[in-house]
Amino acid sequence: MAPITDVNDVAFTDELKRTRSAEEAVIAYSQQDTRDLSSAVVRCTPAHVGGNTWHTGGSDPNAPEHLTVEYKDRNGNHVTTKHIDRNGNAC
Repeated sequence: MAPITDVNDVAFTDELKRTRSAEEAVIAYSQQDTRDLSSAVVRCTPAHVGGNTWHTGGSDPNAPEHLTVEYKDRNGNHVTTKHIDRNGNAC
């Protein structure tokens, strides 16, 4: 099981919001997790609250800045959804 290494395996719910910092954080987390994480989808915030990739709050109003990322296995099945900080760590 190899981690995600190619930015083409990282999608965004709003591709116009794609950033290098987000791609790097998503890939960095996949290298720490031991599960089969073959692709990822960065879940941007809803348009009515900005449609952002990096955001604070959400279900936890005190959550630090993070991405909401769904990781999938090689067959496209959901593995996990994580909040990922700018260093690629789950928060």
